[in-house]
Amino acid sequence: MTTKLRLILLIDDDIDDNFFHRRVINKASVAEEVVECHDGKDALDFLRNEGKYAGEGKPYPQPDLLFLDINMPKMNGWEFLDQYEKLPPHIKGGPVIAMLTTSTNELDLAKARKYDIVKDYRNKPLTEEMLTGILKSHFSKGDPS
Repeated sequence: MTTKLRLILLIDDDIDDNFFHRRVINKASVAEEVVECHDGKDALDFLRNEGKYAGEGKPYPQPDLLFLDINMPKMNGWEFLDQYEKLPPHIKGGPVIAMLTTSTNELDLAKARKYDIVKDYRNKPLTEEMLTGILKSHFSKGDPS
């Protein structure tokens, strides 16, 4: 992959995990911007330019890659996916959604596979090798769109 992704969105309530994952992404120099949201509701607000993001006056952000945790307060990963699927295409764009979780439960993996929009399922923490694998699998032509 030669072209950087424009935007990677981390959706995880664990501040330490977000710090570590942002560091891995920045070290690999694969994205122009990395944004953190701490639950599914916060992420939906970000994608829709609502709530605390309303005053930014930016077009819909349409991240290229979304890392999504399962267990979060307010709105968990499954609830986020259910709401995300209902968003119009001009808001959600064409991101790759990768579940990034501590869950090793086979039922969670099976549930993730039922969502066509979930393209990957990995266990935390994100490593450079994992990131490289995801990028090669889903952005091999260097074009994130």
